[in-house]
Amino acid sequence: MEIGIFQLLPAPEALSDREVIEQALWEVDFAEAGGFGSVWIAEHHLSSFGLVGAPSVYAAAVAQRTRRVRIGYAVAVLPLHHPLRLAEEIAWVGHLSRGRLLVGVGPGFSPYDFGAYGVPLAERHARLAEGSAILRAALSGEPFSYTGRFWSVPPVTLRPRPFGGCAPPLLRASSSEESLREAARDGVPVMFGLAATAQIAERIAAYRACAAELGRPAAEIDRQVAEFRVLRRVVLADGDEDALDALAGARRALRWEARTAAVHAVHAVDAADGTAAADAAEVAGGLVGTPGTVLRELAALRALGIRHVIAWLSFGDLPHAKVRRSMELLRDEVLPALAGEAPPAPVPVPMPAGLVGAGRPEGAASA
Repeated sequence: MEIGIFQLLPAPEALSDREVIEQALWEVDFAEAGGFGSVWIAEHHLSSFGLVGAPSVYAAAVAQRTRRVRIGYAVAVLPLHHPLRLAEEIAWVGHLSRGRLLVGVGPGFSPYDFGAYGVPLAERHARLAEGSAILRAALSGEPFSYTGRFWSVPPVTLRPRPFGGCAPPLLRASSSEESLREAARDGVPVMFGLAATAQIAERIAAYRACAAELGRPAAEIDRQVAEFRVLRRVVLADGDEDALDALAGARRALRWEARTAAVHAVHAVDAADGTAAADAAEVAGGLVGTPGTVLRELAALRALGIRHVIAWLSFGDLPHAKVRRSMELLRDEVLPALAGEAPPAPVPVPMPAGLVGAGRPEGAASA
């Protein structure tokens, strides 16, 4: 099982935007050195809920400071982009990363984001369908044209052409049966959010049934499911005595996230509802506890055919020291167990000088 990291870049009041960005780049460097498989970049706009309003720009930076990890959009909100422009950006990031790119697309959900760009939220699914058609045609590298409700494209050919002559793998964000059917129809893997493992099992079964109805061979369906991605909030504790503290820290971070989402109408819910969810006995979609606890939860996902999990390590106003410790425990205890290997030797990943909360990861040698 491969573990990637998810980057939204929330910006708590105690940190400057520059500090948030520096911490995120430290996480990228740690992922590259520490054996993580991928870095996934979220998209939100113009609020402290998440700073990555230009995901292709950030993806290009990640591509240039790494050589091994794969880089994913999680997700590109297609209704907020001209799909031809997005295709050009994807082609560039594909070349800068030398083919390490994965492209997750979705309809988006934030009234705040859509309002800022003057795009009616009610049009998001229709825009996703039309934008996906243009994106696929452009990334084919062949001449094409398109006339639609929202966008029209004269005869053009994408330049630069996609790296290696083929489009990067596409994935579809899914939270409904209809989106599952669309993904199965198009033969693309699915990206699941923070749904419970039992619910993911039901959705995988539905995807399999849809694909089988379309005449897809069982082996092909298995290959597609093996490319699914599942998002999980992750806070690791050194031992059982620290597990309750990890849970309490996750709840505090979620309360900040709920308040921020309410202020910026990110989820179109009020702060009281979000705070109640944050105070629940368990963190929704959470892997919170010791490495052993996390490994058991991952085993349950693996039993469903899942081979890729995206760890959301920095969420809300969780202190970056907690994020760093979780990444260290993933590197030292979880990833080796998943691979059945001895832990790799720690690689020093120093924090930038002067950064608030900076400090060398525990266990790392001096640079």
